[in-house]
Amino acid sequence: MKALIQVESIKLSRSLGVFLLSIGMPVIFFLIFSSTAQFDDAAIQKAFIQSYMLTMTGFSMSGFALFTFPMMLAEDRNNSWLTFIQHSPLPIWQYYFSKIVRVLLCFVSSIAIVFAVGGLVKGVEMTAQEWVISALLLLVTSIVFLAIGLLLVQIQSEQTMSVVANLLYFVLAIMGGSWMPVSLFPDWVQRICKLMPSYHVNQLVTTYAQEGDFLWKSLLIVLGYVIIFLGITLVMNRKSEQQ
Repeated sequence: MKALIQVESIKLSRSLGVFLLSIGMPVIFFLIFSSTAQFDDAAIQKAFIQSYMLTMTGFSMSGFALFTFPMMLAEDRNNSWLTFIQHSPLPIWQYYFSKIVRVLLCFVSSIAIVFAVGGLVKGVEMTAQEWVISALLLLVTSIVFLAIGLLLVQIQSEQTMSVVANLLYFVLAIMGGSWMPVSLFPDWVQRICKLMPSYHVNQLVTTYAQEGDFLWKSLLIVLGYVIIFLGITLVMNRKSEQQ
């Protein structure tokens, strides 16, 4: 286990550019768009910046889940590293656990950096409890993006997988309200947005931070999507093994 985690840490250090880009782009978006929108009411302005900080954090985390996570699994599959692990004495769960540890490290880094920029640069103010619970909610709900990432791994072509991941990355962000409030869209688009897992991730986190309310319905919907995506992944994986 320790050796596998060391391997993942080495791979992470070698992809430092991608790591910084996955965090840097959402931070830049956050700084630009939060400065562009100006409201006369100071309370509304404060709530907007806080909400934008939280949604951009989720946006950053989704990038790791949709790109870094599936690409590293596909790389191990194509270079036969996964096959080697499967035929070694190491339990396969340790392999996947080391991958999850790597991605969780990326998630925690996203949260720490975007939150730091929000608090120190944009003046976002929350209690210690609100900061911590908001971070925990982001971590818990990020499993839906990891589930999508596992589903993407079933695509055999890395080029096709990259194209699909890019498409999902921006569709989930836009339709989930990460870049702009869903209320600005036409009614028929809003109805589609409310079906997106990213919408419920954003609603769960921002509603808690702003109102102190916990949207159990959104959490259950997110977990429901996780079960669906994992179920589809298992079915596709079994069919692939049979072939």
